[in-house]
Formats: sequence, C-alpha cells, structure tokens
Amino acid sequence: MKRRTSLLGLFMALMTMTGSALAQQINYSEYDRLTRKYVDGRGLVNYAGLKSELPALKTFIDQISAVSPESHSQLFPDGGEQLRYWMTAYNAWVLYIAASEYPSKSALWNFVGLFRNRDIRIGGRASSLEEVEHKIIRKRYKEPRIHFYINCAAASCPALQQGAIPPGKTFDVLDQAAKRFINDTKHVKYDPAAKKLYLSKIFDWFADDFLTYLKEKKGIPQPHISQYILMYLDGPTREALQSTPVREISISYFSYNKTLNEQK
Repeated sequence: MKRRTSLLGLFMALMTMTGSALAQQINYSEYDRLTRKYVDGRGLVNYAGLKSELPALKTFIDQISAVSPESHSQLFPDGGEQLRYWMTAYNAWVLYIAASEYPSKSALWNFVGLFRNRDIRIGGRASSLEEVEHKIIRKRYKEPRIHFYINCAAASCPALQQGAIPPGKTFDVLDQAAKRFINDTKHVKYDPAAKKLYLSKIFDWFADDFLTYLKEKKGIPQPHISQYILMYLDGPTREALQSTPVREISISYFSYNKTLNEQK
C-alpha cells in the first residue's frame, strides 16, 4: 500500500512538472528570427528558405499548440497580450502550412482547404484558422485593424510583418499596419475627379467590422467606409478625400489576387 501511494505521488508530481513546463510565457524569438530572415520589406516570403528551417518554425508551432490565453489565462495579463498571441498564432500556422507543402500551392488558395478543412492545435485543443480569425480574434476583440495584420498567404493580403510584435506594443503595431495598408495604392486609391474610391475586397468582406467601429467608438450614427480610411490616410489623397462629401463618393473594389505571396 505504501509503495502504491509513493508511485501515485510520483505520478502526480510528474504531471505537475509537465503542466508547469507548458505553462510558461510564449517565446517569440524563433518566429521573430525566421520572419526577419525569410520575409522581405514587401511582406513576401522566401518559402523555399523557410522550408529548409521548418523544424525551427515547428518549435514555435509546438508552443502555441500547447499554450493559449484560453488554456493559461494567467500568462496573458491584458487584451493586448492576448491579441498579440492570437494574431501571431494565426500567421505562424499559415506560414507553417504554406512552407510545409511548398512548392505545391494548391493547399492554399484553393483556400477552402486552408480555412475550413485544416486542423490545427491551439492551447491543447483542436481548432482551425477559420475559428481563430472569426470566432476568436474578430468576435472577442472587435478591432478592425487586425485585418491589416493577419496574413492568409495570398498576394492581396496585407503585407506579412517582419519580426514578432514586441511586448506591450500590440496596438502600436496595429496602427503601423493600418497606415501601411491604407497608404498603399494596391489597396486604397482615390480618384478625385470621378469621386471614386477604389478599395481592397477586405473592406467589402469585413465592412461590418469597420462600420461598427465607427458607430460604437467614434459615435458616427451613419458611418461611411471613407471615414475609416481617413483615420490613417496621409498626403494629398487624404485632403482630396476629406474634402468630398461622403454622399458623393462611389466605391469600387479591386479584384483579389489569390496567388501565393512568395518572393520571385
């Protein structure tokens, strides 16, 4: 009986040690290094190079597979750190899937496969990229700027960021991502003569996120998407758009380029 009790105690101690080992702060260093090495200034990825270091990326994937704000809430003290985790986890999983199957590209856009049929693990449970984006990031945090940071490996996605988000800098990085996206004429372009605003399809697909933000956070009862654009737009284009009454602005959307965001 004494021996059985000792064995039980040893087993419980091992379980506690295992849990403690998992319940540690996420180490973003490998994700930081790899994205600085294989992502260029345009946000395009050297997938062949990244594939050669897939085990290093897997060490980060293993961390987020084991620990999340849901499984170990004590490690993520505020919304900024939680959001930092979820957005990085999303981008890391996309990179891992794309690099794992490169040079095959059919696993991605054919993207029904990427978003709906891909099993991933987050915080010790089965999940999907679709769940992470729509049921966690969008639903819980109601932060439209995430659409300028999370990356789906397509050419028309927001540029993939080099490096990891520094601690405590989540919302600063989101501001930078919003400015970068909105001031890129591939995503936002205004023709003052025609009073026509050309936008990425992201502003169409997630229009409710942007308009709800303008209603609830900015107190605009009948918001127009141009009012969100003006929050981040710079230069002469901003002046031209701002001087045009919203009722006179027409909207057109760029076609979405679903080719892989690879360096060529």
